[in-house]
Amino acid sequence: MKYAFVLGRVYTLSVAELVAVLEKPDVSLGLTGAPVKVLESSPEVMVIESEAPINAEKMQRKLGGIIKILEVVDVVKKREADSVNFALKHYFKPSVLKKQFFKEYKGKVQFGLSIYLLNMDLLKGPVRQPGKESDFGHSNNIFSEPKRLGMMIKKGLTETGASVRLVLPEFNSLALASVVVTKNLLLQKGAEICILAGNDVVYTAKTIAVQDFEDYGRRDYQRPARDEKQGMIPPKVAQIMINLANCKPNDTILDPFCGIGTLLQEGILLGYKMLGSDINKKAIKGSEQNLEWFRNRYKISPGKYHLETADAREIPKLLAAQKVCAVVSEGTLGPIYGSYPKQGEIEQNFKDLTSLYQDCLKEFANLLPSKGRIVMCIPAYKKTRETYEMLPSLDFIKPLGYNLVDIISPNLAKKMKFLKLTDRSTAIYDRKDQVVAREIVIFEKI
Repeated sequence: MKYAFVLGRVYTLSVAELVAVLEKPDVSLGLTGAPVKVLESSPEVMVIESEAPINAEKMQRKLGGIIKILEVVDVVKKREADSVNFALKHYFKPSVLKKQFFKEYKGKVQFGLSIYLLNMDLLKGPVRQPGKESDFGHSNNIFSEPKRLGMMIKKGLTETGASVRLVLPEFNSLALASVVVTKNLLLQKGAEICILAGNDVVYTAKTIAVQDFEDYGRRDYQRPARDEKQGMIPPKVAQIMINLANCKPNDTILDPFCGIGTLLQEGILLGYKMLGSDINKKAIKGSEQNLEWFRNRYKISPGKYHLETADAREIPKLLAAQKVCAVVSEGTLGPIYGSYPKQGEIEQNFKDLTSLYQDCLKEFANLLPSKGRIVMCIPAYKKTRETYEMLPSLDFIKPLGYNLVDIISPNLAKKMKFLKLTDRSTAIYDRKDQVVAREIVIFEKI
């Protein structure tokens, strides 16, 4: 079976998380351990082939970096010079739509139309090739394709007597946001039809799961304690990091810089036992409030987490009897800046943090098993839109008994040239208004 995963804004992290989950057997997700093949990929979407059906709704809840999960219905050949609309002009017959795309629903059928690009060069529009027949319609602009294709489908349905409502992407957009799909009840009252367009092939697909934006909002903004001054890791990114830790259900994960508990709550929701500590008593109090709210809101059974007020360097001694699968933490990023700091400040911050990281990693080694991972954020100062000042070297981890793990395997990274990886094969998460971005690293105990 073929599926497609719509990637989040920081698509490199989305790919890293998705591959980590797909590679690990999990019967509850429909992952039997049989190899999953990546067929196509772009900054927008990744198409895979699986031997067994996946549990899309459960997988969607697990993946912080995936916006939608699609079931691929068909593969249609396309000439490079042809528009998407032209390639599919005879495809969407009413009988095909009712059988392959729409759910049984009494009443007005509502459907949406989204296009995702497997080749971003298609944004430039098709190029007419001499001697080859092609049909561009009234516009070479790819952004006109959803409306043209959607109206063609709607016309075919209304001619059969069906009552139909079409939902289209916003101006200068090719795809519907998950909020639009959800609020228009497209999956309940019809379908979101998705077109995955490449140079010589078009995949037709239907959305079978969408990210629950409302629930992420609750988990982020409705908690009783927040700390805007220090900045907080978003729940989606916390999920991604936990999924990169390579732990099994019910394993125990430690966050030794837990702050107000975002990573702890996301770990609990993913089925892990969580240990949290922070040197800041106020942060631990906030974490206690948030986790109590979280436990009640999501009906979490008692005993899923434990908190300590402690220096991260001391926590292994307090937890000596605990078996910890991994350490997953935002860590400490040093001072927060509103504008780019002086070079001397950056160098001093890196020096201080390297000393702290060395001390902590040395102690964490006493808790972790062989191959146990540390997934953490370290600071990367944003110089321009695409360049960062990063910790000069991570070689200090080797004498402590760790290797640096590529966040995406070299073989896969070679095939996916669009990925934004650092020179040391880590990934950056940032926001437009942040000076201090997060470099996400994975260390593995030898």
